[in-house]
Amino acid sequence: MYNHQLDTFIKTADLGSFGKAADALYISSTAVIQQINLLENQCGFRLFVRSNHGVKLTPAGRSLYEDACALIRLSNEALQKAQLLAESSESTVRIGTSLLYKCRKLPDLWTKVSETLPDLRIEIRPMIEYENRATVFSRLGIDFDLFEGIYASAWKGACNFLELQRTPVCCALSRSHPLAEASALSMQDLKEETLVMPVRGVSEELDAFRDVISRDAPPARIIDSTYYGMDTFAMCEISSYILITQPVYEDIHPNLKTIPLDTPFTMPYGLIYAKEPAAAALRFINAVKHLL
Repeated sequence: MYNHQLDTFIKTADLGSFGKAADALYISSTAVIQQINLLENQCGFRLFVRSNHGVKLTPAGRSLYEDACALIRLSNEALQKAQLLAESSESTVRIGTSLLYKCRKLPDLWTKVSETLPDLRIEIRPMIEYENRATVFSRLGIDFDLFEGIYASAWKGACNFLELQRTPVCCALSRSHPLAEASALSMQDLKEETLVMPVRGVSEELDAFRDVISRDAPPARIIDSTYYGMDTFAMCEISSYILITQPVYEDIHPNLKTIPLDTPFTMPYGLIYAKEPAAAALRFINAVKHLL
């Protein structure tokens, strides 16, 4: 993963002699000198001050020496990480989880799957608070194999999805909101309210819901949200806004109350996993499909 002339360069610098470096590397002194000469020609500057008493790094050589040591260390760490990933991909399913992406269905699924696939192991990986969904997908298959959550039609092609259930569209609002005492809401209740929901084009179901709001609950105002993060929930807590959400997320923010909405619209909820899943993750997904 790096130019192995650097190994010869570092060994020569450490031992201060072409001959000693040759002995340590089990090659001839001529071979060491040729490699150093070639490296110096590639760099365009001298790496060593040479004398009858040995060699000593030039200032430029010292700088390259320090960076080369760091480069080799990082290269070795990268190889070790990749090797561990390759080994674990056969037997370990890495599940991403966070406050927004909790494991709600996975514990029960894992219990059932482990009865038929006892060799599979589970590893919980913390997911940071990402700034957008694209960042989540960029880490899927690298930092973790799958996570649990709502799936939107716009994500087709960015991941695979296994639906576990349909979850209804509902409303989350501050406990101080005038509608907070209601046990259920109708579309008429949303008139004159400010709603927060995903931008058009993210979800076919929510786009259809948006059209119904425009028809049945005007002049409700809609604030488009490109991504639901913790700040989205916090914004609705401190304002009079109503967040269009799903019951599975009612435990996200304790100061928001989730209330059912009289509407037939639902969203798919399930396991979101990599486009090219690792062997262990694929075995787990197939076992869940069999259970379903």
